Amino acid sequence: MPGTEGHSPRPAPLRVLRLWQRRLVLILAAAAAAYLAMVAGSPARVSLGPFGVALAARPAWQGLTEVAIPPLGRVRAATHAAPLELEVRLETVDIPTLGRLLEHRGTRGLVDSLRQQVGGVARRFALRLVLLGALGGGLAGFVLARRRWRRIGVGAAVGLLVGGGLVVATQQTYDPGAFRQAEYSGAITAAPWLLDVFTRTPAKVEAFSRQMEVLVGRLNDLYQGIEVQQAVVPQDESLRVLIVSDLHNNPAGVRLIREMAASFRPDLILDAGDVADWGTAPEARLVAELADLEVPYYLVPGNHDSPQSLGALATQTGVQILEDGLVTLPGGLLLAASRDPASHRVSPAMGRPAEIEAQVGALESLLQAAPRRPDILVVHNPVVAGRFRGRVPVLVSGHTHVQRVDDTPQGLFLNPGSTGAAGLRGLTAPREIPYGLLLLTLVPAPGDAPGWVPIAVDAVEVFRLASTGFTLQRYVVDGRPDAPVSFRERPSLPLEELPAGGGDGP
Repeated sequence: MPGTEGHSPRPAPLRVLRLWQRRLVLILAAAAAAYLAMVAGSPARVSLGPFGVALAARPAWQGLTEVAIPPLGRVRAATHAAPLELEVRLETVDIPTLGRLLEHRGTRGLVDSLRQQVGGVARRFALRLVLLGALGGGLAGFVLARRRWRRIGVGAAVGLLVGGGLVVATQQTYDPGAFRQAEYSGAITAAPWLLDVFTRTPAKVEAFSRQMEVLVGRLNDLYQGIEVQQAVVPQDESLRVLIVSDLHNNPAGVRLIREMAASFRPDLILDAGDVADWGTAPEARLVAELADLEVPYYLVPGNHDSPQSLGALATQTGVQILEDGLVTLPGGLLLAASRDPASHRVSPAMGRPAEIEAQVGALESLLQAAPRRPDILVVHNPVVAGRFRGRVPVLVSGHTHVQRVDDTPQGLFLNPGSTGAAGLRGLTAPREIPYGLLLLTLVPAPGDAPGWVPIAVDAVEVFRLASTGFTLQRYVVDGRPDAPVSFRERPSLPLEELPAGGGDGP
C-alpha cells in the first residue's frame, strides 16, 4: 500500500540477535554481580570452641586459602580450583575456657570437637555464599530489567548457579595437603621447622634422660674435687639450696632437677617461676615427675604461671606455691617471696609498670615489718630484685634465661638461667640455650646473729641433649667479683644447625 514503506517491521534475525544480546548482558551482569556480592558480603565471625574466628572470601585468579594468626603471621596455600580466596583469621582465644576444655576432654577430645564444629561452620558459610550469589544476580536483573520480574528471576537463577558452582568447585577440589607447600609470612615463617621440632622432641628428651645419670655422676665427681680444693665447711653445718627457674614445661629439665637432687642432696629447692608456658591446667602433666622429688620444692610464680596452672601443679605434684610474704623454710631459712603480678591472671605478658611499682612497694613494706632481715629474696623479675640490692644478702630472680652470679659488696645476685632450656622456644632459637641451675651453700651467721650467710655458689649449665656437655663453676662468696674456679666439659661438636630459614630467638 502506498506510504507504508517506512513502517515495515524489523527483519526477524535482527530482533532475535538483539534479544540474545540483552539476555547475554543480563547473564554476564548477573554473574559478575553474584561474584561481587559473594566477596562483599562474605565476612562473618564465628565461634569454634574457645576460638573466635573471622571468615571471608576474596577475589582471586587462583584458588587460595589464607590462615592468619595475628601477630605471628600468615600461611597461604593453593588449595582449590575455584577462583576464590578463602581467608580464616584467628581473632580471639578464651584462655580460661581453653584450659577447662583441655582439662576435661584432653587434647584429642578438643581436636575431635573442633573438627566436628568446623564441618558445620563450613556448611553454613558455603550456604551464605550461595545465597549472596543469588541476591547479587537478582539485583543485577532488577537494575537491567526495569522491574520485569521474569528477568529478575533469571538474574537470581544465574547468581545461584554462579554461587553454587564456585562452592561446589571449591569443595570438590579442596586439598588440605597443599599446606605442606604453603607460603609463610611473619614470625610464623618458622612453622615448618616447628612441626619438625614437635616430631623430634620426644626422642631428644628420651636421649637426654638416658644420659642424665652419667652426666650428673661426672658433675658430682668434679663437685667433690672442688669441695676438697676449696675446704668448704662440713656438710652437716651447711644448708644447700638448689635454685631453678623457667622450666617452661620441659620434661627434660625436670629430669635434670631430679637427678641433681638425688646426687647433690640439697635441703630444699627454690624455683623462681615460669614452670608453665601458657598458664593452663593441663600443662602440669608435662612436669608431673616433680612429684617424685624427695626434697621440698618451693615455687615463686612467674609471668607465665597462672591461678589455673598453679592449682593443677600443686594438686598433681605437691609443689608448694609461695604467696607474697615471709616464710620460714627448712633449717630456719627466712625467705621473702613476691609472685609476679601477671601470675594472678591467664596471660604471659609481664606486669604493667603500675603493677611493678606496687610490687616493689609491697616488698618495701614487707622488709620494714620483718622481725629480722630475710636471708633470701625471690622474685621472678630481675628488675624488681635489683631494687633491693644491699637490703637482703641473696637476691634470686629468673625470666631472662641467662645464668648470672654477681658477688658484690651489696650482696649476691643470682639467676639460674632456664632450667628448661627455654622450653620449646629454646629448640627454635638461633643459638643454644643451656639448661641452667645453681647450688647455693649457706652457713649459720657468725656469733649469735640469726639467719644464714652464703659462702659458695656452684653454677651448672648443660649443653646439647645428645652430647652431655656441661660447665661447672664454683663461686666463693666474699663480696668481691673474683673469677670463679671452673671445670668445663663442653661439646666438641658445633651447635645444632638451624634448618633453612631458621627461627627467631627465645
